[in-house]
Amino acid sequence: MKRIFTLFMLIVSVVVVSQAQNATFSWFLSGGGATGSDRSADVVTDAIGNIFTANTFLNSVAFNGATFTGSAKGSGANFDNSLLITKISPLKVTLWSIYSNVGTVTPTSLATTPNGDLIVTGTIRPVVGGATTNANIIDAVGTVTTFSSLLSSTTIVQSFVAKFNSNGVLQWVKELNSGAAKDKSVSANALAADASGNVYITGNFGSSVILPGSSPVTLTTTNTTQAAFIAKLDGTTGNEIWHKASTGGIVSEVLTALTIGVDGYLYAAGDFKNNATAPIAITFGDKTFTPSIGADLTLMKIDTEGNMVYLQQRPSVTSVTARDIRVKDITTKGNLVFVAGSFVGIDGGIQFTGGNLSSTTSSLNGFIAAFNITDGTDNWHKGIFSPAIVEINGIVVGSSGRLFAFGYHYNKLGTNAAGDVDFGNGFLLTDATNTLGDLFLASYLPTVGTTSEVHLVGKGTGSEASNSLCSFGPNLYLLGIYNSSPITFENTLTSSTLGSFDFFLVNYAVPVVIDGNPTHTIQVPVIVNDNANRQIVVKDARGIESASLVDVTGRNIHMFKNSSDILNINTQGLSQGVYVLLLTTSDKQTTSRRIIIQ
Repeated sequence: MKRIFTLFMLIVSVVVVSQAQNATFSWFLSGGGATGSDRSADVVTDAIGNIFTANTFLNSVAFNGATFTGSAKGSGANFDNSLLITKISPLKVTLWSIYSNVGTVTPTSLATTPNGDLIVTGTIRPVVGGATTNANIIDAVGTVTTFSSLLSSTTIVQSFVAKFNSNGVLQWVKELNSGAAKDKSVSANALAADASGNVYITGNFGSSVILPGSSPVTLTTTNTTQAAFIAKLDGTTGNEIWHKASTGGIVSEVLTALTIGVDGYLYAAGDFKNNATAPIAITFGDKTFTPSIGADLTLMKIDTEGNMVYLQQRPSVTSVTARDIRVKDITTKGNLVFVAGSFVGIDGGIQFTGGNLSSTTSSLNGFIAAFNITDGTDNWHKGIFSPAIVEINGIVVGSSGRLFAFGYHYNKLGTNAAGDVDFGNGFLLTDATNTLGDLFLASYLPTVGTTSEVHLVGKGTGSEASNSLCSFGPNLYLLGIYNSSPITFENTLTSSTLGSFDFFLVNYAVPVVIDGNPTHTIQVPVIVNDNANRQIVVKDARGIESASLVDVTGRNIHMFKNSSDILNINTQGLSQGVYVLLLTTSDKQTTSRRIIIQ
């Protein structure tokens, strides 16, 4: 069993963890403008704990000390939004921002590379009813990239993928479009980056998509609704290396979630829906299969050369949507792949090997399913049920070893009677006045799916929704939107909206547990910040592989390799101020500690 280390100022170096510790609410940041709806999309961290958020805003926005003015509002109501991507240091300082002020630019996914580069994908179109057919992106140093000849429509979008270095400077940008006329939709849904910095992207297109390259690649399909694709792009140039796409001809093929596993393979999830009258077989890459006439929860494993290792389908009579996918190395039971999202379960639900996941309500229910990483067979599955609506939009396996899920719920909808949200294992969330959406955070033991805790993250009289969840060391970062004024976060802090919807970033701290086992003896390193002798001493550091010292701007000041029981970090020459010490264990778990240099 892997051993995970966490940092505390302790006198002794051996402690006994007597029970699993719950996540603790720490802080929140909110952003938005005085009018209109501002939205959120994704949140990720880099290797040293900097936080990246992707949001949109209408007209103007203020977020964490920075303000921006976007494109003029057109006739598309809340559809005409500008891009805002912000890099925030571990100490909550805004380091730089990327934004747009022409057209409508909507981010969908972020990814970071091992050296701190940021990959961004999203959709682009003009402002509906505006005088231009262009859209743009402005990087952190003011370089403007313009997308031109876009078709002005609320239903037709093109997509882009871009790479920015750790300072927010554009390295390359590529457009994914439907051809010269740009009259068909091409949407980008999810991103991942491998250890070499190569980029993987998945999305959907109507009849064609052109992938970037020295000789651009055009994919076509007989499907005029939604066909799916996955492409590998060179991290240095942004050009296509390989691609796989569905052949089309059915109602829809959708891939919405993507990740790189601990084994280096690519994992994607989505749903495929066949024709009701004449179901047909389709091909994705080198795999031919026949989706059902409901909506199949679909899981793919693909190697780095684009070869399909397996494709698993779990039929659903009505509908199912995959929102997120993660991979966890669990030594006691092998590696697992987790997929989460929402489904309608009243007509039979999702058909897993161990039994259907169904419900008695006709609205959306949340689900998490765990699959064996080797062959994609079922391991466990779990539902979250409400009299109204439940969706999970983000999952992550934290350094504590638990699986966390971030979502929103309605306890009452229309004439439905109010009731509890049931997370299983005796965890019920009573929120009877909620008719528009409140926020929850739940954790599970990843080996078996047992519920460990449930938090009512955000509550108000308006509507709240979740978007994304990520972790770094002991920290969880939750990104979403709210229009309650005020909203209460974890029954402690309140915030009011500036417009009809604002976005927020919430931080939770998670004490360590090991693979969900509540009783362990663990070695905890003792950290001594010795300002008198200008050094930081980490004792009992034999489980620590490397250490990094990061300043308030998020820059990596020093990095140290370790091979002894005591790690000495020289702070000579450093300016007075606040720093973050990041320690990485031999099993690649990372945690942080605030250090004050005097």
